[in-house]
Amino acid sequence: MTSIKKILESKGPMMSSKLAELLEKKENINKNTASQKVSRDKSILKIKGFFASGQSFCYLNEHIKDKTFFDDLLKSMEENGKKYWYCLNAIKLNGGIISQRYLECYTNYPITALKSHLPFKIILQKFVSNGILIYDNDHYLISPKFNQSYNNFTQYKTIETIKDDILSNFHNYVRNIGLISYNTGKKFSEFGKYQWCFSGLCPINALKTNNKFGYLIADILFGHSINEKDVTYFIEKIKTIQSFQNASKLLPFLIVDDISPEALELLKKNGIIIGFIKELFGEKYAETLKNLVSVLNNAGASLKNDPEKYLDLIKELKRYNEGLANNIKGTLFEFVVGHIHSVDSNSSIDLGREIFENDGKHEIDVLAIYNNKVVFAECKATNSSTSLEEIDKWKNKKIPAFRKWADKQETWKNKRLEFEYWSTNGYDSEAEELLKSISKSAKKIKISYYSGSEIRNKTLEMKDKKLKDAIDNFFLKTNL
Repeated sequence: MTSIKKILESKGPMMSSKLAELLEKKENINKNTASQKVSRDKSILKIKGFFASGQSFCYLNEHIKDKTFFDDLLKSMEENGKKYWYCLNAIKLNGGIISQRYLECYTNYPITALKSHLPFKIILQKFVSNGILIYDNDHYLISPKFNQSYNNFTQYKTIETIKDDILSNFHNYVRNIGLISYNTGKKFSEFGKYQWCFSGLCPINALKTNNKFGYLIADILFGHSINEKDVTYFIEKIKTIQSFQNASKLLPFLIVDDISPEALELLKKNGIIIGFIKELFGEKYAETLKNLVSVLNNAGASLKNDPEKYLDLIKELKRYNEGLANNIKGTLFEFVVGHIHSVDSNSSIDLGREIFENDGKHEIDVLAIYNNKVVFAECKATNSSTSLEEIDKWKNKKIPAFRKWADKQETWKNKRLEFEYWSTNGYDSEAEELLKSISKSAKKIKISYYSGSEIRNKTLEMKDKKLKDAIDNFFLKTNL
């Protein structure tokens, strides 16, 4: 074993400069020789291209299994490659998964190509090629090999839909009170070389310079705790724009639901307006969103301990924001199916779980684990009937991946596997024919499917008035 490997084995992952410094002392050699030895050593692993002065992050294969590995990488990037750190911190902050459009907003990196910067998409490709991130369907995820616990896709997708809705409400708010010129507001737009969640031309006289209007710009941080470090990207974006010659004056907003006192103070010191959701749109609306996030974060436990909570939230959302309720109907329907399975006191429920199997990422809408069986439920709450193409994908891609993954779970060896498809608006004729065929021919597994009438009958059997009302007046309203 080389001296370099011994150092990494005893001290853990570190930057190449630190490794060279320790090697210099250990072998009593000069600095340049030590640096060259580290650079040429092929027996250790390195992450390159993100650090100042051509440094690399050095580690051994066994380090990846340690839960602190990703945090070590994150800290090294913060200290030696801050502009790239913003990327990873934003993804970690959002639970290990983020869409490209929000990631572009949450970094202090120019979105338009500059001479001194690589294009942002190239930077993201470097993260993927280094095995740090996975790119899937316009979303970036922290690689599962780093053993990071992260939000499931259903949870993240729903929170993102909520953020989109808040931004639309913010657009209406600032337009109606005249903080932006009426037709200039845009979501996910570039201003000053950076991407913003929202921007618009601000006609206020105090922001005019040389007859040039200023700009209102805004980002939103929602669904997680916000600390001092988490808002620095926003401050740095503004500082950079203000350093430009003949820069427009800015009216900056950071929209939040909750924030630490230290982060709040830092934003105030830098002249940033903190747009608390409860102050902008009302206490009741903010409280409803907060409760919704809480239910999303603890879906399984919520269904077991307080199954009526999500049903109360549906009522609240329909009252205060029916548009948002309809936009997240798919997620809420997963709660319904989870609720139906949770009636058995011996079952455990998981919603929106993601697995990586058969060279792809697959989402389990509802996973119900019983004493004698494991149920994988696919849930659709759309305005149209489920198509043959969707059933074919479920049969040929999802079910094989779920079966392969289930075979690896030691505690499930004696449990029967069951696969269910729940569609509020039923199936087209070809899809129904395929479902009939595979449900009859399946031998080692059980396949079931349900449409509106069967779903309603199941809720009637449960004798739960709130659930029946939600089914009749929200999920099946158009087909009753």
